[in-house]
Amino acid sequence: MDIIKYNATIHPDEWVKYVWTKCLIHKIKEEKEILQLCKLNITINLKTEPKTLDDLIEILKAHPTFDIFKICSKEKLDKMKFEDYKNDDTAQFLADFRLLCENTEIINPREIKSRLLKTNLSNKFFNNEFSRRTSDVTSIDEIYKIYSEVVADSTKIIKYGPEFLISIKHIETGRYLSSRQINYETGSQRQVLFVDEKILDENAWWYLTCEVPDPQKKDFQKEKVLYDDKIYLTHNKTKAKISFSNFYMAPATGHLEYVEAHCSQFAYSVFNFVKTDHSDKTSYLKARDRVYLRTTNYVLRSHDVNFAISNNNNNNNNNNDNNDKNDKNDNDKNDNDNKNDIMPSIFQEVVGHQHEFSKNDMWLIEKKRT
Repeated sequence: MDIIKYNATIHPDEWVKYVWTKCLIHKIKEEKEILQLCKLNITINLKTEPKTLDDLIEILKAHPTFDIFKICSKEKLDKMKFEDYKNDDTAQFLADFRLLCENTEIINPREIKSRLLKTNLSNKFFNNEFSRRTSDVTSIDEIYKIYSEVVADSTKIIKYGPEFLISIKHIETGRYLSSRQINYETGSQRQVLFVDEKILDENAWWYLTCEVPDPQKKDFQKEKVLYDDKIYLTHNKTKAKISFSNFYMAPATGHLEYVEAHCSQFAYSVFNFVKTDHSDKTSYLKARDRVYLRTTNYVLRSHDVNFAISNNNNNNNNNNDNNDKNDKNDNDKNDNDNKNDIMPSIFQEVVGHQHEFSKNDMWLIEKKRT
């Protein structure tokens, strides 16, 4: 049986556990036999003869080489930086960090928290959130768990501006909040807002801007979206913002007291995100959050109700594309005379309402990968 020799480059607890495991595999169960195998595979001189495996561990820990081992492990621990890990491998980082803490026999939760903070100093979001979430935590396992959660959250944070695009998925129907340069045929006759395909396309990307920046925000928070923020929802392709109408009812379900939701370059509503998961204590909006979207007066809703817009409307809103058709021959004109035979475009309705939250009001935030 091959056994790795003890040369004071591994913690005595771990090495004895390793030898014990090897012995069990080879059906050696008597402690005296295991102890003898250990003594035969130790390269340092022992001043005291151990009588048990526990004795052996204590003797190895009392040897000067163990102090050297702890000093070297502490130096490695002091140099640990999360950013040095490829692909932000949190699991491997924490495994290495935990091992070095065990090697140096650091078991104080406060010291472990302090050292973990130092591994990610450049990430101000991490430092703020990790400190806040672990302020009253004394369980070492829970501290490591929170570290992993905060690192994951830092990659999911939603930020302001057109360079940080998001999609907004209607959970009940699985379709994406979308807009196009087509106007409603009734009501305000502004740009249509709807939910569309279950696969993302260019009509389903949005970005967020802030109505009035919160002066209480710290510098590292200013570009990040908080649940308390008052925001505008801007359609990336057309640059129009979502708005509710105070005067016009929804195209298909206005009789249910649902108001029209549309996009406009000139009139827009101020929204805020509302959490659906009250166990989530994070103040930041994150990818994969399930939210309600509301203004002071209305909640954004979609449901499995459709309305139609004729393709004449579609053509009228794309005059630039049609300018090149003016010189077509008579046969082309005859084809254009058949427009009325073309099926209208069908859209799933998006509305504003003043009722209680329901499953039709729930949206999933998704972040565009860069």
